[in-house]
Amino acid sequence: MKKQYLISVSIIITIIIILGIIYYNDILTFFNITSELNKLKVNLIIINLLVYVIRTLLIKLINILLKYKMLRFLITFLLNIIWIGFLFWLIFILSPELGIAIVSFLIVSISLTFKDRISNITSSIMILVSKSIDIGDLIETNNYQGIVSKITLNYTKLVDFSGIEIFLPNINIYNASIKRFTQNISRLSEEKDYELHDYIKIFQDLITFKEEKFTRYIKTVEIPYSFINKELNEQLTIPFDKYTQLLGIRPFAYANYTNFNRLNFTLQLLSKDPNMIITYKNQFMKDILYELASEKIMFNSNLNNLEEE
Repeated sequence: MKKQYLISVSIIITIIIILGIIYYNDILTFFNITSELNKLKVNLIIINLLVYVIRTLLIKLINILLKYKMLRFLITFLLNIIWIGFLFWLIFILSPELGIAIVSFLIVSISLTFKDRISNITSSIMILVSKSIDIGDLIETNNYQGIVSKITLNYTKLVDFSGIEIFLPNINIYNASIKRFTQNISRLSEEKDYELHDYIKIFQDLITFKEEKFTRYIKTVEIPYSFINKELNEQLTIPFDKYTQLLGIRPFAYANYTNFNRLNFTLQLLSKDPNMIITYKNQFMKDILYELASEKIMFNSNLNNLEEE
């Protein structure tokens, strides 16, 4: 029933349009529309009606034929812009003062309504141009740590260490301090002898303009100085060897200062894949603790066993 009703309405509208085109001049004469300006206004009104009808039909056709939502949105947005252009043309012809007032009102309304959206879009452009962060980087910002998985015009998506997705407005990221754990591979100083395949890989990256990156995760630790019985990196050889095999780059440590028989030092865990850092960072810290205080841990464990007995 509804389909038949639509068909009937479409046929009636089509007949009216055809009759209007045939008897157009007679209709203008009947309504005493003879001046060129009045004819122009009537023509614009008719053109706007036709553009609106064509726009509506095209949008329905696009929604039926196109599967991709983004493409549908872009074409619909373009059709609406064209229709709005015809509408403003009509308004300015009818009354220039009214047209200026409407445009001024719309500019103020849009600037206030979409202020945050415009700020986010501007911030996203600045982030992408400055290359302060990139997709795949491990960063810390706004008290969140995670891997950048997406940068859109409105927000940046992080995936934190628990796998939770965090959506941050771009303006918050652009105006905040950023701790970037992922850096260009050229900044990495590895103690190793490069072989022929290493130089071939570097040459390929230069040709394809691909920036190879690595992630450096930093953790500051403070322990009793009595835990240290030899040079720090030498004492941590076993866990460092283990994670060199797992991550591909050797971790290292350096002392910062001593204070009241306590040592403050920094650990650096490195990998070319930030996901590997997230996977192994907790276990890495446990292995470091066990290596530094294995005697204390074993002693406490034996005491617990004796108490249970």
